Formats: sequence, structure tokens, C-alpha cells
Amino acid sequence: MEIIIVALNSLKANKLRSLLTVLGIIVGIFSIITISTVVNMLQNSIEEGVAQLGQTTFQIQKYPAMMDRGDRARFRNRKDITIDQFYALKEKLEGEAEAVGAEQWDFGKLFKYENKETNPNVQLVGCTPEAFPNNKW
Repeated sequence: MEIIIVALNSLKANKLRSLLTVLGIIVGIFSIITISTVVNMLQNSIEEGVAQLGQTTFQIQKYPAMMDRGDRARFRNRKDITIDQFYALKEKLEGEAEAVGAEQWDFGKLFKYENKETNPNVQLVGCTPEAFPNNKW
């Protein structure tokens, strides 16, 4: 009982120190909860992205799925994957793969046909029919 009285007297005598200690504990707990929430959200986002592809799907592409800001210039110099390479791969995987699809994405470009043109911020996607089940579209 005497220990409790000494502790209460100490709290009364050092109000500012006690307040700062409690505030530090609250900030620490809040920080841990926030970081845990952010990590869980990132993990869920990555898992959802991978789950969209399915367990038996993989992609071959010029750019990696995830990269840092400075990496784009490094991968930009890679050769584009051609439609002939796609057809060669599709032929090699015949009987082995359920579907082999190709996709081409273009972002922020101006597209023209005859005397018509689009806005310069159009996103255009072209694909073979097999790309639909591969992407679960």
C-alpha cells in the first residue's frame, strides 16, 4: 500500500514528466498500429494483384512488374517483344499451356486514323483472345 502512495505522490510532484511519459507511450502505440496497418494494406494489395493472374499464369514483358523510379531508363533500352516471338512461343507451348496470350499497352499517346485523332492522354490496349482468360477479364 505504501508503494502506491509513493507512486501517486511522485505523479503529483512531477506532473509534466508524467504527462510527457504518457504522451510518449500513446504516440509509440499509435505508431506501431499505423505501421502495422500500412504493411497489411500493402500486403493485401500485392496479394490481390498476384491473385488476379491466377496460380498457373506467368507473364513475359519488357519492364518488370515492380520497379523503382530510376529503373525505367534502364529497361527502356531492352528490345520490344515482337508478335513473331509471341507466335513462336505459342507454337512451342502448344499442348503444354492452356492459353498463350499477347497484350500491347500504350499510354499517353496521340492516335490518328485517316483525318481523325484522339486526345493525347489516351490509353490503348490491344490483345489476342487468349489474353482474356489469362487476365481473368
